[in-house]
Amino acid sequence: MDSPNKGLILFWCVLDFGKGSKLFKLYKELGGIGATIFLGKGTVRDELLNKLGILDTRKEIFFALIHEVEEESLYERVIKKFHLDKPNHGIAFSVPIKYCSAVDGSKDIYSLEKKGVRELEYEAIFVVVDKGSLDDVLEAAESAGSTGGTVIHGRGSGSKEKETLFNIQIEPEKEIVLILSKEHKTESIINAVKERLNIDHPGTGIIFVMDVSRTAGLYEK
Repeated sequence: MDSPNKGLILFWCVLDFGKGSKLFKLYKELGGIGATIFLGKGTVRDELLNKLGILDTRKEIFFALIHEVEEESLYERVIKKFHLDKPNHGIAFSVPIKYCSAVDGSKDIYSLEKKGVRELEYEAIFVVVDKGSLDDVLEAAESAGSTGGTVIHGRGSGSKEKETLFNIQIEPEKEIVLILSKEHKTESIINAVKERLNIDHPGTGIIFVMDVSRTAGLYEK
């Protein structure tokens, strides 16, 4: 991962609790340049799981910067090690990075040009809302075609510190919901969440969407 003239990818992977450290070790073996692990929980609604009382499962959300030329190698190793080629073993996806400065101590700015000829099938929707609004977000999203999401818990290391995600401060009483959406469903999901939670009102919440250039581990029923 030492090709400064190539673009950067933000690689995401959602795995069961305890597997994040194994992925981090694999990532470092490939010469990784910066990674973070958040705690979270899965929120896929399933009638059978509901009867068994297993709706929320602990997750670890790993995201890291990788050079574009190393993306294929990382995906191959992650799919093989964590069996992402099988349902319910985790998901991975890539987000193109427009720019990133001084990632590894250098002064270079890495850029990635968007490939206009490539149609993206999925988009990543991030919803930041007050703690306790999770069910409203998921119910609204599901009414518009979402099949579930992942909750990312952001908190600082000290009682007065705040976690940040893409330079957005996350208060301890906030929750971040990540939803991978088919591109044609994104607008409907956003509108449903906005209407349900009145997000157009100041201080209610934040929604932002990022392009997804590649996925692994996503299966439709």
